[in-house]
Amino acid sequence: MATNHLLATPAFALPLGSSSDDEDDGGEDAGVYSFGQNTYGELALGDTNDRSNPTRVDLGRNSGGKRVVDVACGNEQTAILFENGDVFTCGYNDSGQCAIGTTERVPTLRFSPGLSSNRTARVFSGNGSEHLAALSANGNLYTVGFNMRGQLGLGTATTVTEATLVEELVGKRVVDVACSYFHTAIVIDNGDLYACGCNDYGQLGLGDHSGQLVPRPVEYFFRRPVLAVACGQHYTIASLRDGGVVAFGKNDHGQLGLDRVSEPVLQPTRLAPPLDRAVVPQLSCGYHHTAIVTEDGAVYTFGRNDYGQLGLGHKLHTARPTHVESLSRMRITQVACGCYHTLALSGDGKVFPFGRNNHGQLGLETTVDCLSPQLISTLRNKSVIKVAAGFYHSVCLVGMLKDENQSTNGSGTLSGDLRKMLNNSTRSDITFVIEGRPLFAHSCILVARCEPLEKMLDGRMKDGSQPEIAIPEYSYDVFAAFMEFLYTDQVVALATPDLAADFALELHALADQYLVTSLRRLFHTLVEAKFVQTNVNCSHHYSAVHVKTHYCKFYQWRML
Repeated sequence: MATNHLLATPAFALPLGSSSDDEDDGGEDAGVYSFGQNTYGELALGDTNDRSNPTRVDLGRNSGGKRVVDVACGNEQTAILFENGDVFTCGYNDSGQCAIGTTERVPTLRFSPGLSSNRTARVFSGNGSEHLAALSANGNLYTVGFNMRGQLGLGTATTVTEATLVEELVGKRVVDVACSYFHTAIVIDNGDLYACGCNDYGQLGLGDHSGQLVPRPVEYFFRRPVLAVACGQHYTIASLRDGGVVAFGKNDHGQLGLDRVSEPVLQPTRLAPPLDRAVVPQLSCGYHHTAIVTEDGAVYTFGRNDYGQLGLGHKLHTARPTHVESLSRMRITQVACGCYHTLALSGDGKVFPFGRNNHGQLGLETTVDCLSPQLISTLRNKSVIKVAAGFYHSVCLVGMLKDENQSTNGSGTLSGDLRKMLNNSTRSDITFVIEGRPLFAHSCILVARCEPLEKMLDGRMKDGSQPEIAIPEYSYDVFAAFMEFLYTDQVVALATPDLAADFALELHALADQYLVTSLRRLFHTLVEAKFVQTNVNCSHHYSAVHVKTHYCKFYQWRML
């Protein structure tokens, strides 16, 4: 059974710098890589030349030392979100979807002031979408761009060039969004699904053909909470927390997976076995095809297949969900569908594309279509942590290379697996807000590791609310390090030679406050030799009485 958590698509964090900057924490391998069509500068490479090879984006000046936490690709447009909430966009902008206040073309990355002022935590678009959605840390939804059918949910059909609050959903906590060309699907924290925009084929799931200018709740999901959602050109697919997948909308290519090609489906309809009960944490839609990832890492595809976008080794359309057997040896964690191509990401950070490749969007250094999944060899030695697909372009986020000799890596261990969940919105049900920035967490881990946090969260979880907890007393970096320890029993920063005294002692004060004695022991093991007399004053500033006493004795011992 699926757990009562949401956010199938994670937010990621990785260090970035210019393409020649090897002194970043992630070195020259970490960063954003793009490939495919670049007619409007959507690859963020500073030109309009297509690429068939993954090419690292130079984000040096734009990043300001900050890390990327999310990326979204639309119809020839890309949005990149940094950890401080800054959003940069580039590419096609004739409908204002780059959120810069105009409809002028954006051939290079450009700062979006409206999106960046809203404490943006995630960004969303779709392979055929000419609008952009952004989710703030407090769960508010902002939209911008093409709005001819009301897909922005603003109550009008007027195109908007600046990010605008969706007032209909104020008071509800939005946790996930899926965008298509003419419609949008929105999930709130209790699992209800809202939809707006074009409904000509029943893609809003309301049982009729009436379009909606503001988000409307889909009654089917009132007692069937949504786990994940995706939108194709004129259809919608959703997975349920308790297991199963449902589909509605246009079905002329079998893209609904209902084992038949038929007239549009106006009501959410459950797919045939094995997906009628499967837990599906992540899924994606192209124009007319669908890819689904089950909780055990299996991939199923269905729909249009004239370019091999189903990855089945042939070009025959199929209306029945079909297992992509060539991916069965890889545990797939994410899929991303472009218009007619698909990217599959394995748990060990490898990318397997298939489908149409007319602009090099498969990243295989050719423009030949591919009927079966193929490894992107140029990314073989990199650790990709997210893939995104636009109309004819693709983007990969690459994290730090894993060193098998480093004990802090934890690859293949429980701590290594839990490290992947740090500040990761996948199934997150807690959001801490520190210095105005969100930090995603998981209550099941926190209550098992920290009794004071268990007591803090107990009342909030019982009343069914989605906690957003302000932490005013500590810095963001220190609280993030505290979370790192709760998840992994490690704090990598404590072992670094240039560890700052105020950081270390503030962390110790935090461990004192939350009674995490094991972190205090780690602190004394790794840190005490790094400090001298000045830390006594620092510990007094942070009211870390135990630290002050310890270092007074330590300093006296050194003076003997």
